[in-house]
Amino acid sequence: MKFSCLQENLSQGLNTVSHLAGINKSGLPILNNILISTEKGGLKLSSTNLEIAIETIIRAKIEEEGTFTVPSQIFNNYINLLPPGEVLNLEIKDNELIIEAKNQTAKIKGSSSEEFPIIPQIEKKEKIIIESKILKDALEKIIFTISPNETRMEISGVLFTLNYPKDKNLTIVGTDSYRLAEKSIVLKELSVKEIKNIIIPAKTLQELLKIIKNEDNVEIYLLENQILFIYQNTELVSRLISGIYPDYKQIIPQNFKTKTVLNKDDFLKTVKAASFFTKSGINDIFLKLIAKKNQVQISSLNNQVGENKAVLEGEISGEDNEIVFNYRYLLDGLINLGGEEVNIEVTNDNTAAVIRSVSDESYLYLIMPIKSK
Repeated sequence: MKFSCLQENLSQGLNTVSHLAGINKSGLPILNNILISTEKGGLKLSSTNLEIAIETIIRAKIEEEGTFTVPSQIFNNYINLLPPGEVLNLEIKDNELIIEAKNQTAKIKGSSSEEFPIIPQIEKKEKIIIESKILKDALEKIIFTISPNETRMEISGVLFTLNYPKDKNLTIVGTDSYRLAEKSIVLKELSVKEIKNIIIPAKTLQELLKIIKNEDNVEIYLLENQILFIYQNTELVSRLISGIYPDYKQIIPQNFKTKTVLNKDDFLKTVKAASFFTKSGINDIFLKLIAKKNQVQISSLNNQVGENKAVLEGEISGEDNEIVFNYRYLLDGLINLGGEEVNIEVTNDNTAAVIRSVSDESYLYLIMPIKSK
């Protein structure tokens, strides 16, 4: 195997695939390696942790075909240190990858590709196309709500719901049972002709976010237990989580006793100020909604630190109400809301509250209160 390529092309390709090889928990040494292979006149770089696989193709001049695996960390780190713009000549000899740059040469010991796992090839039938900017924004508004849960694998993933034939929307949902986020986005193309609910591991989507940028489209292909994402010259394939996602619609209140509209930035700053005085480990802030005065009183108390009280003017309809939130969860939701005003809908201190942007109804953030009694 012998080829040459620009340093920046090889560096970009290695940065795309190398971090997946760095999270090998199976104990198989070969998974710490990157598979190098020639593909359609270019060079394919591949890595896998047996649950997720990433392949990307870079431009290269191929002189001799072949395949080989090289330890990911040293290969990536070394190439990243070489000057951009240089043409690198690489060759496999005696189970070593020889790298020749303008002023230096390196040899990295590798191993045969025979032990490297076969990366699944998904038949490209049921296709979804999404603008990458829209998908990236949606995933960032959802994925922070998820935390690993070995006892409830379903909620350690993100729910994708295709609403065909009702519309061409994709609804994305994430939860950790304390808060929930739902985002609806419009697809560019959809050839899936039925309603589908699939659960994608959060780790898969975290890897996808490292790959996609705010340009071009993302293609998605589905099989019964696998999903394939294609972005430019990179493919990411992953298993899906089996099981049934909780019927989260049941916990979203349909009727509220109190609705409040506040300036988002003012509310955000007030919550941050109150957070300094919350109880450690509880992170509790107290909201008192006073309808007649159109006021929200926000307070926090820590006997070892002190206390904080603030009043915000807003538009309040319905009854007076009181509720206690974990300020961290509240801030997470507010930061991801667009627009200038936030709508807070409250039933009581024992029922989830719903937070939305006044100007964007496609995103919903639900947060469970801390029981004050």
